[in-house]
Amino acid sequence: MTDSEVKAADLRLMGHLVEGEVVAVFRWGVIVDLGLSRDGLIDVLYIDDDDNYEVGDRVSCYLSVFDEMKNKFILRPPGQVPVAERLRRLEEQRGLSS
Repeated sequence: MTDSEVKAADLRLMGHLVEGEVVAVFRWGVIVDLGLSRDGLIDVLYIDDDDNYEVGDRVSCYLSVFDEMKNKFILRPPGQVPVAERLRRLEEQRGLSS
């Protein structure tokens, strides 16, 4: 396996709840060590104003997708709605959906 490849066993975890440790917190997201071939990223789109992530925290998230450009697994915290669903709901609230 080369550095650019993601382990097949890791990819089989897509959609499953995984646990990891927060290793960095930025305005644009939270980096999580999952113990897998790549780190995870909780994108800022999944972080609410009242969420408080700190380095060393243990977190559980759904493994949503592998982002090749970022070379990271995209994580969705439990209780958070996928981004596409959030946007659809927002459009419906504003009366913009057809």
